[in-house]
Amino acid sequence: MKNIINNFDSVSEEIMTNYAGEWIAVGDGKVILHSKSLKDVNSFTKTNYPKKRALIGKITEANLSVLSIC
Repeated sequence: MKNIINNFDSVSEEIMTNYAGEWIAVGDGKVILHSKSLKDVNSFTKTNYPKKRALIGKITEANLSVLSIC
């Protein structure tokens, strides 16, 4: 769980600005995928990071809304 919190903390304001309106997956302290489609992000993380946990969230105009931890 601590790694997941670190992943969340690593999402900077700059990243939030760059991906506004999109779903992102954060792993290993960086954005590993972004898309307008939650289905695409979820599928990508399960396929490409099956043994790691990624934080998936939607970047809104003002903040990050966390949907799930996969």
